[in-house]
Amino acid sequence: MPLDMTKPNLLFICCDDLNDAIAGLGGHPQAHTPNLDRLCQRGVRFTNGQVNVPICGPSRASFLSGLAPWTTGYYGYNFGHDPWWNNALLGAQPTFMEHAGANGYGVYGTGKIFHNGQEKQSVWNREHGHMVDWGPWTWDGKTGKNAWAGSAGHQDMPFHSNNPDTMIASLDRVPEFPADPKTGAHGHRGWRNWDGSPFRYASRDDRDPMNDELNGEWAAEVLSRPHEDEPFMLCLGIGRPHSPLIAPQEYFDMFPLDEIELSPQILAGDVDDCAQIMRDGDTTTTSWGFKKFKLFYDNGGEESLRKWTQAYLACIAFADACIGKALDALWSGPHADNTYVVFTSDNGYHMGEKDFLFKNSLWERSARVPLLVAGPGCAQGAECDQPVSLLDLYPSINEWLGLPDDVGAHELEGHSLADLARNPVSGNWDGPPMAVTAIGCSTPVDAGEPAPAEEQHFSVRSRTHRYLRYANGEEELYDHRDDRYEWRNIAADAGASAIKEEMQAQLRMQVTALKDIREL
Repeated sequence: MPLDMTKPNLLFICCDDLNDAIAGLGGHPQAHTPNLDRLCQRGVRFTNGQVNVPICGPSRASFLSGLAPWTTGYYGYNFGHDPWWNNALLGAQPTFMEHAGANGYGVYGTGKIFHNGQEKQSVWNREHGHMVDWGPWTWDGKTGKNAWAGSAGHQDMPFHSNNPDTMIASLDRVPEFPADPKTGAHGHRGWRNWDGSPFRYASRDDRDPMNDELNGEWAAEVLSRPHEDEPFMLCLGIGRPHSPLIAPQEYFDMFPLDEIELSPQILAGDVDDCAQIMRDGDTTTTSWGFKKFKLFYDNGGEESLRKWTQAYLACIAFADACIGKALDALWSGPHADNTYVVFTSDNGYHMGEKDFLFKNSLWERSARVPLLVAGPGCAQGAECDQPVSLLDLYPSINEWLGLPDDVGAHELEGHSLADLARNPVSGNWDGPPMAVTAIGCSTPVDAGEPAPAEEQHFSVRSRTHRYLRYANGEEELYDHRDDRYEWRNIAADAGASAIKEEMQAQLRMQVTALKDIREL
């Protein structure tokens, strides 16, 4: 049966922990993403794309299901041990992959699409490529699988401190750890995979492929097939720039350390006028952002932050190259003119701004993500500044692929971007004028139980402002017209009261559980 050209295909690509450091979004002046640049030229970049909860697992649970965290109560408390399917609403809601599969699509996937360890393999009704592997890892010769070295260690990993989130290294720097009689570790030389097996590295040209390389190559092979019997959806999960920040040496070479620029958004004392509850780390993971920044700064000041920045940019360039394999196969193959491409990230990431080196804040650096769309009928080389969120992906995919809006469980909460993708400036938009982001507070909730909205923290992004409202009533307000780096909190300024009241009203409208919020 010949391919039904009335049924378009979809390539969905999601990076992990990628902020706006790609061309056209202004995240870092030295970012190198030529393949994503090509995607921008072929489509539309949404310059005001926001996540609904800026941390991996809850973010993915939200955009894959089309349900907001303030609806499900799944904000991130203990999410690494409390799988998304334990939540009553999320467990009953089909993902957009399942919805496509139930409506005649062959669904393929590889890499990290769900949060690691919480995969739902049944959604891939045709084939699945590779599970996510954050390695290669260091190993001290004692600890079990996916372990990092606990002893003093490697010259390129001076800050690992028993936490892979602080590990930075080129693949060339093969780790070697001596035996340690105090711990009983017998020592080890070489890299290890997540499952504990050796990662072979003889030279740059003679080594095992990294997980993202495998994912990009697998996706390229699937995209090159004829797919004559049915339309397809292919989901490509790219792990980098998630930590550990390890990449091939050639990507580090693109960013000589003595030429690295720190984020232009860093300002000494920037956090001083921010909410005290945020500085105290009163969220599920926020305290780590401040601790991680301090760990790097206490171990070498700006030079160590420069090393981290080099590694983050190298991992972004590496991720871009892996994505390029899939894009090349698509655009040179039989499905180039009949396939939508959607690219995004699950959350942004601070690069030292506000003394913070992590995700899961309500500030722009964490809440804003790349959102690129290309395909049949989409504008090319265009941008759209309408505030939108990742909740809008599911209904957009439904419209592009001609799938029913009724997914059979809970009504989707986003709004289709399809018309904006066709006409980025004048296109119709039936969604809200502002986008909402939430982070979970540190108040415990039992497994599977929804966390109450009134105990969480929220921000609202318009075209011109960001308003933050914390559960204890503290507020921040930034005017992006003259303060795009969010350096000056004007929430207490009398002249800002009207815009603050407007944004509070929008927050109450979208998060109805917060109907009692009033201007303080």
